[in-house]
Amino acid sequence: MIRKALVIAVLLAWPALGHAQSLSITGPARSGLLEGELYRITWKATGLKGISVVATGERTPLGTNSRGTFTTIIAESAPASRGTAPWRVPWIDAVELTIKVKGYDARGQLVATDMRRYHFRPAVMEHRMKNGIYLDLHLPRRQRLYVQRDGRITHAFLSSSSARYSWQPRNRHPAAPHDHAGVYRVLEKRKMHWSQLFDVPMPYAIRYHGGHFIHATSRNLYAHLGRPASAGCNRLTRHDASLLYQMTPIGTRVEVIGPGG
Repeated sequence: MIRKALVIAVLLAWPALGHAQSLSITGPARSGLLEGELYRITWKATGLKGISVVATGERTPLGTNSRGTFTTIIAESAPASRGTAPWRVPWIDAVELTIKVKGYDARGQLVATDMRRYHFRPAVMEHRMKNGIYLDLHLPRRQRLYVQRDGRITHAFLSSSSARYSWQPRNRHPAAPHDHAGVYRVLEKRKMHWSQLFDVPMPYAIRYHGGHFIHATSRNLYAHLGRPASAGCNRLTRHDASLLYQMTPIGTRVEVIGPGG
């Protein structure tokens, strides 16, 4: 009986005694993931019983202020031997995300992990591969400014378009707040521009069409960023506007994406 009990104890303790346990992500074997696409998260596991998979990352910050993290569950309590879990990528408020795979032993204890980072591309940007600035205003409650270099989104900022969310042809400029969809170029830059029409300062102003600018707004209006709120320009936090101003030369391509994408 003593010998039998000893054998059972050794078997239960086998993982701790050096039984091989390993876990590694093997796919998707690509650098970026596109919103709406179905991918298979794949892994190779040895000596494991169960697997959980999540996507996690930092939300687009509000200037220098964090807006917290996000976690999306891809798979829970999946058999380790399955080696794959499907995932249709939702819209993610970030330019990067991390896929984390966790491995558990027969007792449900976490014993192995692996992770891989991916770039995220919103569906509205699927075929928009040129370098430049993209004002994604196609959904009024989810407005973002993206900066793209070499086919990859490098920065995302919360922005605000005109309060009325009124779309006009590019040759029409009514007195009321309005927006213009289309492709433009940076025409001029002013570190401190003063709006004569509204008698307000517009720090880090980047003009791209008529009297329409991308510029910093005041701190008391930061809570409105991400949805329509301006008099017709596109607002950013002071930190984000300064960063964009520094990285944007005259002539940079600017695309304003309106309703319908």
